[in-house]
Amino acid sequence: MRVVVTGGSGQLGSRVLRRLAEEPTVEAITSIDLRPPMVASPKILAVPGDVRDPDVGRRLADHDALVHLAFVVAKACPRPEMDDINVNGSANVFAAAARAGIRRIVYSSSIAAYGVVPGHPEPITEDSPRVFQPGFAYSANKFQVEALLDEFDRAHPDIAVARLRPAILVGHDMDHSLGDGLRRRRLFDTNGAPLPVVWDEDVADAVALCLLGGARGAFNVSADELLPARELARRTGLRAVRVPRWLVRRAATILPRLARLGLGRAMDPGWLDSAAVRMIISSERAKRELGWKPRCPTAVDVIAGYRDEVPRRLDRRLAFFFRAVERMGHPRATNAARLSIHLRLTGPDGGDFTITSEQGRIAVRPGVPRPPDAALSLGTKALRHLINGSIDVTTAEKARHLRVDGDRTAASVLADIVARFRAARSLPGLRGALARRVAIAD
Repeated sequence: MRVVVTGGSGQLGSRVLRRLAEEPTVEAITSIDLRPPMVASPKILAVPGDVRDPDVGRRLADHDALVHLAFVVAKACPRPEMDDINVNGSANVFAAAARAGIRRIVYSSSIAAYGVVPGHPEPITEDSPRVFQPGFAYSANKFQVEALLDEFDRAHPDIAVARLRPAILVGHDMDHSLGDGLRRRRLFDTNGAPLPVVWDEDVADAVALCLLGGARGAFNVSADELLPARELARRTGLRAVRVPRWLVRRAATILPRLARLGLGRAMDPGWLDSAAVRMIISSERAKRELGWKPRCPTAVDVIAGYRDEVPRRLDRRLAFFFRAVERMGHPRATNAARLSIHLRLTGPDGGDFTITSEQGRIAVRPGVPRPPDAALSLGTKALRHLINGSIDVTTAEKARHLRVDGDRTAASVLADIVARFRAARSLPGLRGALARRVAIAD
């Protein structure tokens, strides 16, 4: 199967690319986005593109399936531009897919397609009425795209179209205000309404299930046992911050103005206006018909998973380790060509790094390369064990403490870096003392 993914560089797109790259039946993946993806796989071809491009169809030719994820979510932008990208761009991609002979489409909609308004049944099922909410651009656009798909389904009964309606995605790379709060281990409580959340990798699993199974129709994907922010914070060790409704309304008015002045993060005030709406979601159809088995089945599991896995602040000893890597000489040349590696250290004291290896020279800097030649993912505890010598890279990978994607030379680069640093522990003076300090296990 050859698959096109629009929006492959976003939070969900990154998880979907990685998930599909694991599938033996997926031969090739074309990622269309304005930015290169952060996922490393020889199966992935990254092409720059805009979903509004009239010529987008040439990117879809010779593919079997489309996963449409490209969408403006939390970013504040002029309403006409947002409507053009989200609604007209989606219509353009769907029409191009039909012309290209694609027979499977998975579209990531949202529970916001039901309208984030009071009065919904509990729980909300896929048969619950969708309500158009013109004052909340994101919700309105999701409603409008689903209305387009209603007509598309009738016009193209030979194409299997699946619509996933996820709750709020929680996981790595949350580039919005909720993510900002979670990184500080805070949850904002606006009116005691349950917070509808889902682990982003669970949604990527649902995408793969729909795609590979040729599913049709709508499927809610949400964690169960949804709880208010205050209760979620209490159960997961986070801090709940009570925000009065008057302050929410005031913030909805002034935040866009502050963002234009370079103060704070720009966001659609509709997210704040709708924060107190009660939405209880049922995902029973996805579990029953798709066989969806979320790894974070409840809201507490989702927030606890974030707390345990997503970095907050890098351990100072590990910060020294990465600074020292470039100063202690060059590891042996494992790869004459230039290799760009994304190292993701998971855990509250982790972070993302770009490791560049060229002619045996190593450079390390914070951040994610786009696109990487390879990706290494491991927890900070596993990295400390590597530094201490209690495990090696091969053992870590076999035990699934280390994941290697893309060019496997990256594992050798990591092994050489660690070996060089471990050797420094026997050196006299300050250099050896500092290396021994980093080598202290938790």
